Amino acid sequence: MQPSRGLLGIVCAAVLAVSGLSACTASGAKDPAAVDNKSAVGEQKIVPAPPGKYRKLPEPCGSLDPDSLKTLVPNAPNYAGAAELTYDTNRRVGCTWTGETPQGNRYLQIDFERVVSYDPGVSDEAQAQSDYEAKMVKAGIPTTPVAPVTTTPAPPPGSPSGPTGQPPGGLPTTAPANSPDLAPRLLPEVANAAFIDDELMTRDSGVHRDITLVFRTANVLVTISYSQWSADKATAPQSADLQQGAELVADALVKTIK
Repeated sequence: MQPSRGLLGIVCAAVLAVSGLSACTASGAKDPAAVDNKSAVGEQKIVPAPPGKYRKLPEPCGSLDPDSLKTLVPNAPNYAGAAELTYDTNRRVGCTWTGETPQGNRYLQIDFERVVSYDPGVSDEAQAQSDYEAKMVKAGIPTTPVAPVTTTPAPPPGSPSGPTGQPPGGLPTTAPANSPDLAPRLLPEVANAAFIDDELMTRDSGVHRDITLVFRTANVLVTISYSQWSADKATAPQSADLQQGAELVADALVKTIK
């Protein structure tokens, strides 16, 4: 004996209430078209984001040539550098050098991080940019690039063309310590994104200037820390010299990431 159409309708309604489907066949079975429609609309597949451009990191202690290191950290006891302890050298590596100048001890540290996104909908590069921006916000870096500012020496009295061998107005000189050139700022010419931070700290033991330069190239973040410590509080380490050194290091490291 076949069940009546009224009974089939009751069964179909119960199936719809539980499964959320939109139709049943006349015999009370689930409508295949409704099942396919639910799969297409309610259970859309997420297309994984592409992997990062870089899959490995350079050897950090060999990423700077010896001549550059002798200039950046003079009188270092060991130019081979001290590798940072990491648990996955495919994800993070670093190296540190120390030296000594007549103005005080000098330190250089570089850190490479290959960023990997654990969200299938976010690419490694997008995650690296997010991490970079978080560092930038934490450092309080202005988001508007600072226009370069240079100063020129005044020509000697009675000399309309300036000092001998120089064009009128003289040549640009090193920016003063409070120049906008040296303020924490973006570096639009370095890699995909970069900023430089400058901090001067005075302690009982002396004065300390720390330059931090962070740049992103694709899915790799690089942090350069270049600092100088002096026991003479009356003579602060020069910002211009340290910033120039950090930028030279950044230019060199960009070329080592392959």
